[in-house]
Amino acid sequence: MAIAFRREDKVTHIKLSDVNGLAGFENTDLRAFVVSDQYNWQIPKFVLNGGELFFLDDAYIVLRCIKAFNKSPKIVFLAPNGAVLLDEPINLDGSMVAQSIDFAGHTNFQQWNTEGFVKQRRIAVFAHSFNESLHLKVFFDHYAQLTDPRDIYVIDHGSDTLEAREVIPNTCQIIYLPKTARDDFNIKQYCEYFQRFLLTQYEWVIHVDIDEMLVHEKGMQYFRDLLFSQTSGIVFLPEFGIEILHHPREDAELVGHLNICAQRQYFSRNESYIKPAIASVPAYWGPGFHYCLNDFKTQTIPGLWLLHMKHISIKQMVDQRFIRQTNDFSSQQLGSLKNTLAPQKIEGQEGIPYIDPKTGEHKVENREQFELRIKGEIENLLKNAEKIPDWLKTAI
Repeated sequence: MAIAFRREDKVTHIKLSDVNGLAGFENTDLRAFVVSDQYNWQIPKFVLNGGELFFLDDAYIVLRCIKAFNKSPKIVFLAPNGAVLLDEPINLDGSMVAQSIDFAGHTNFQQWNTEGFVKQRRIAVFAHSFNESLHLKVFFDHYAQLTDPRDIYVIDHGSDTLEAREVIPNTCQIIYLPKTARDDFNIKQYCEYFQRFLLTQYEWVIHVDIDEMLVHEKGMQYFRDLLFSQTSGIVFLPEFGIEILHHPREDAELVGHLNICAQRQYFSRNESYIKPAIASVPAYWGPGFHYCLNDFKTQTIPGLWLLHMKHISIKQMVDQRFIRQTNDFSSQQLGSLKNTLAPQKIEGQEGIPYIDPKTGEHKVENREQFELRIKGEIENLLKNAEKIPDWLKTAI
């Protein structure tokens, strides 16, 4: 029996009970896997030291298999010729289990919850935003059709102005966070904590990005009734994820923020946006929110679409990218700032920093160059685009 540990420095290792079969092999000769009834994942980087296996990578994929699926996990070693050298069941040490249980988010401790608290609200929707004036308006007007405006929450992550309060009604709840460098893991953390906070008062919590809209083929009322008919804790996915596209040659610039799909002709499918966005239980998302570890509680809602609205307006994309700030970075410093939204300087050149995908060089581009590149991205998406169906033209 192998035992999985998690050290205080968060390094994961597995203590093996019998390593005789591995004698004579170098680490580089072996392939190690965590295997369960349904899944198997190769451990990308490891060191085998005596009877202990150390993961050199962040081992997130391995922890996912051990902690989330929990289907009789085993550790398996293969020789270069594919022969099985070791096959041991994995037992989880308390150091692994303690970090796997979210006591704050746990809702089923009857010893603690003897009063049987009844939640007073039905559906909360929340998103985080940074300098997103157009999408804020679309987001609020859309989700106000699903739930009470008082149950819509926007986490403003350091926008240059108080634009969230300026463009959406006072009934919407706005939480202001200080501006920080982008950190996807930190964003994941505060969204998970906020989702748990909302779940103490709401039956359902929907978490999407500010430019993501959920629509059902049968309408918002049907979607709402479907959620209210559920009796067990679950995480829902939409059936489809798509990008709404601004055709550079055929579509005019948006007029206002309503009837978006009536002003656009094409969409492209993107499975990355089939996201676990709707939950009645605490969700354990990965960075980016495109998947979660609640696989055993995840189901698809047929007919539900998630619309990614990033590409609905070329002008909006360019304006947002060129938010005026005054930061100076060297090309070396920009290595860790690939996704910055702020105009920067590289060796005296004004523009937006980016990394050339062909050469790997740090470069800058002015407004016209950036707009041309955005149009090129949309043209690529249009190669496999489809016509927006009539029902969707009236949905948002």
